[in-house]
Amino acid sequence: MADVGLEPLLREEGAHYVLPLVGREVDQLCIDYAVTLVVDGTDTIRLESPFTLHVDGTTQVVDPERLETVAAVLQLFRAVVTRAEAGKDGSLTIDFDSDRWLRAEAIEDGEAWEIGGGLPPVTPSYFIAAQSGGGVRLS
Repeated sequence: MADVGLEPLLREEGAHYVLPLVGREVDQLCIDYAVTLVVDGTDTIRLESPFTLHVDGTTQVVDPERLETVAAVLQLFRAVVTRAEAGKDGSLTIDFDSDRWLRAEAIEDGEAWEIGGGLPPVTPSYFIAAQSGGGVRLS
């Protein structure tokens, strides 16, 4: 199996962590009671609460529990990540090619988002999640 070269996995820079997703492609989307983006078949970005999405010059709030708001997420299929940062305050910033981006904030009563790398749960290489009320949990 080819080495994907993700050293270091999470890099701390001031008030945020840089995630090892830049240059990689969203190749799967899953919609259930959350929105999950799978990057290069191994890393998952799971958004469990409303988040802001910008595609085609339009910015909107996507609520995973309201299907009528989720269709815009389809525009992220095959998007390439150009920036991926998790704020120590529980915020998440992911930018994609073609002027597409998403932003999520921590919520008071649950994990707003989580990101895992590798092939969880078999070989997780990293995990980071927003904590209730702010902050992040790393493992």
